[in-house]
Amino acid sequence: MSAATRRDRLRIQMSEEVRASAREIITSQGVEALTLAEIARRVGVTPAALYRHFPGGLEDIVRHAARDIVTELASALQAAVDGEDETDYAARMIAPCRVFRRWALAHRQEFSLLFGTPTKAAGDAQAEMTSEWVRELAKVWGLVFMQFWAARPFVIRADDALDPRLAAQMAEYRAATGVEIPLGALAVMLSCWRGIYGQVALEVFDHFAPLMNADQEPMFEMLMRELMTGMGLGEEYRPPEPAS
Repeated sequence: MSAATRRDRLRIQMSEEVRASAREIITSQGVEALTLAEIARRVGVTPAALYRHFPGGLEDIVRHAARDIVTELASALQAAVDGEDETDYAARMIAPCRVFRRWALAHRQEFSLLFGTPTKAAGDAQAEMTSEWVRELAKVWGLVFMQFWAARPFVIRADDALDPRLAAQMAEYRAATGVEIPLGALAVMLSCWRGIYGQVALEVFDHFAPLMNADQEPMFEMLMRELMTGMGLGEEYRPPEPAS
């Protein structure tokens, strides 16, 4: 093995160890607890040594850790889609939503990093994390929506009937993500995501408590049925299988 190959392997190993340590801190204490000193202590180097692998310092480490989280979540959502029949559009849209909710409740700190209020530790990386998540979501849920639209289009507003500002936003989103459906259909898709995110965020951040501090799955499933009904799939909604 050449010296260059050994250096590359050590660099990759160090990068993985740093990202894993950052993830452990985020999971157990939240992103606010991240410091270069604590990460360096965990991997056995000096804080200054971290800059050789992450020139942007703490924000760079947060950016890479967040990318790992996004990749993990997107893979879980895609697996949920792939587990359903290709022509069962209701199931292929609902399955990843259920996985997203379960993931969020089991990974509250990671959810907070990706979808919560920007923090000092995340710095300017927050906008990049959000953009990356939007692109990954489009690859999964957006693709399913495209397939559904091609097979069973439903009534939407014509482009010229949309608020010009909304139409411009939808056109920008379509260009950035490649979700090639009419602007009105995109507006429906993103409105669905707004409802899903809002429902999950309320539960993750305990904003229903103390009035509704029990399991919120029934309310989430009511939302799933409503969203499917709005797209003409209400009769194809199926409740989740009972937990074994």
